[in-house]
Amino acid sequence: MVEADADGVLYALSSYLAAFAPGDRIPLQEVAERSGRTVEAIRRLLLAEGLTVDDRSLLPEHTVYDAAAFEMATALFGEEATLAFTRVLGASVARIVDAAISLFFGGVNPPTTGESELERARANERAGTAFGLLPSVMTHLLEQSFRLESIRAAAARGDGLGQLATVGIGFVDLVGSTPWAAGLDLKDHALALSGFETAAWDIATEHGGRVVKLIGDEAMIVSASAETVCHIALALCAAVGADPALPGARAGVGFGDVIARGGDYSGPLVNLVARSVKEAEEGAVVVTDDVRRRLPPSWSVADLGTRVLRGIGEPIALFAVTGAPTPAG
Repeated sequence: MVEADADGVLYALSSYLAAFAPGDRIPLQEVAERSGRTVEAIRRLLLAEGLTVDDRSLLPEHTVYDAAAFEMATALFGEEATLAFTRVLGASVARIVDAAISLFFGGVNPPTTGESELERARANERAGTAFGLLPSVMTHLLEQSFRLESIRAAAARGDGLGQLATVGIGFVDLVGSTPWAAGLDLKDHALALSGFETAAWDIATEHGGRVVKLIGDEAMIVSASAETVCHIALALCAAVGADPALPGARAGVGFGDVIARGGDYSGPLVNLVARSVKEAEEGAVVVTDDVRRRLPPSWSVADLGTRVLRGIGEPIALFAVTGAPTPAG
């Protein structure tokens, strides 16, 4: 309580205790001794998780078991591959924490008129209890998603540091986003982008694809099927076009081999598709020849000829998807 008061967050202490009641904490040296690893090895693991420690740091007792689990994973997959996966976990948790803090401070901590410290502390406690449910929710999501992604990744080749996968990749980009953003205040811009992100996530999920990441005004989408990515790209462009808070959208879709690493994708195909988006008209989707050849005859596709894309050595044949069949069901 004294530490929380000194940091100016005493009012939030109840939420922390409700969600993450601390147990015994032990020195870094003891963690190393009990886990049978060196202090430097423990430091390297914690750094991969996104945590910094020194010789005076006191760590949760479960860090001993975390180190043992890391040792087991290292024996199976190798240390570098396991550290790379741990960094993905750390980055993902950091994003979850950022989102949780935004939600928490936006919905609970702004004091209302006449609210006492006790009432505010009780509201914090209730919010902390709600956040305490996150581990069970994450376990459920991991169970469901792991099954699906394991099936989708069955064709991947390579090691844990970089698999070669054959997938459909799509980028959906907001048209004229720079002047559009300049005409909005930061709050309205954030709300509008939130609508774009929500649409991208929901539409990709409904069609059996996945949003790899959101890069400001652009969404990167992946699926094992080129046709699925086209469906997602068209639906998302239509959803953006129907949202008065957003400018129009355009998309590019490619299919082929990419490097799959840490939940992200890279390689020449990814660069090509990202560049091809600029060749699309507002509301339209351009595709590579590999995608065109995989689309059933029921799709309407127009030949755009070859285009020179920035940073791509040779002219690329591109096609515009002008119509899609209604998905079955």
